Amino acid sequence: MRAIVRTATRAATLGCAAAWFAAQPATVGAEPLAKVPPTGVQTCVALDPKKDDWPTPQSCAGGGPLRLLPKQEGMLGASALGYEAVGGRPSTDCVRDRVSGLVWEGKPNSGKEPWAVRRDGTDGTPRFDMDAYGPQNEPVLGSRGHNEAYSLRGDGRPGDATAYVAQVNASRLCGYTDWRLPTVGELHGLIDLGKERVSDVRPGRPLAEQSLIAARWFPNTVPGVYMTSEWRDPTSVWCVNFANGFVYDCDPDMARKALPIFVRLVRGPAAPSSGRWRELPDERGEPGGAVEDRHTGLVWRRCEEPQTWNGRRCTWSPKRYNYVEALQRAGDEKAGWRLPTLKELNSLVQREPDGFALPPSNFPAGGKEAKNVGHWSSTVCGSSPETSTARASVSAWVVSESGALYCESRVRHLGVRFVRQ
Repeated sequence: MRAIVRTATRAATLGCAAAWFAAQPATVGAEPLAKVPPTGVQTCVALDPKKDDWPTPQSCAGGGPLRLLPKQEGMLGASALGYEAVGGRPSTDCVRDRVSGLVWEGKPNSGKEPWAVRRDGTDGTPRFDMDAYGPQNEPVLGSRGHNEAYSLRGDGRPGDATAYVAQVNASRLCGYTDWRLPTVGELHGLIDLGKERVSDVRPGRPLAEQSLIAARWFPNTVPGVYMTSEWRDPTSVWCVNFANGFVYDCDPDMARKALPIFVRLVRGPAAPSSGRWRELPDERGEPGGAVEDRHTGLVWRRCEEPQTWNGRRCTWSPKRYNYVEALQRAGDEKAGWRLPTLKELNSLVQREPDGFALPPSNFPAGGKEAKNVGHWSSTVCGSSPETSTARASVSAWVVSESGALYCESRVRHLGVRFVRQ
């Protein structure tokens, strides 16, 4: 009975939150492109002919002893993640992403730690208790402190993210009144996946240096879990982990697990609710075989691999590939088709409280759609060179069948979609 009451309450709250988000300023219509930022990854996959073409990590810059598989992310000449000041404002107020055009809220240092500090071991080494919400996380009225965590009930109560958005807009931060919670794609766009992940976040070291973000432009960033505007279901919201780059669902009440959820607001071009997709001829000249995303400027092949568009539907059935097979198939393609980066693939995702879809439900239909499956990106997630006791290893970033982002073993068989500029 309690579960029924809780679900009903959450559904009502979700309705309030949805109405609140719908009322927020949204940049739609004739807006500049919100280009997808690069991931920052510069590790590629090569095949070692002396070891039966064993997949081996190697720098994307080339010059190594092995043959790199073509069209990998770090070989495309993509610019690095880049930011700039907004009207002379300090980075603790706001920062503009030069690639996407989005303007991000900065965070001042409140002077408090984001988690309680405990001392472990015989030497009393200080460590953060990162799973514990505490008094240090309680929001202070009028503050934007880096340590403050928020719920998402959608009713504007003190300590709720909706109240925080209203507060920041009332203060006209950096001269703007259209600040909002970011989507998963927007927030994950800040993540620098080329930055080394810290396995043990410690006090005494700048927090932003331990976060997967440009520390120079986003000082005081907590290497913790940040809230997005997108709900996974009526009881959980999607979050982005700034310590490892993963995306998964969180409890917006911070009740089931006392994990503090942090907030960073954004403003700028939002994906339009209509008119986003434009059908184009594919490389065979077949009308509608390619689909342009007018929001990002990317062009997607209409059908999942290895299907083709015959003017009415996607023919045959989609196939599942391991990671190396996916890269090899992309390398054989003409007309600029390639495996998308993780952030590009994530831009094609639809996350709604009643379900996840890749591609979105308003993407031009390809006929009978297959059940949701995980999809490969071209972005290397983890790698290690060969040692005297172990062979080289490579894993890659994927979008899961539920919408999560995480690292996956290269031997898994997943779906593949191609993209081009």
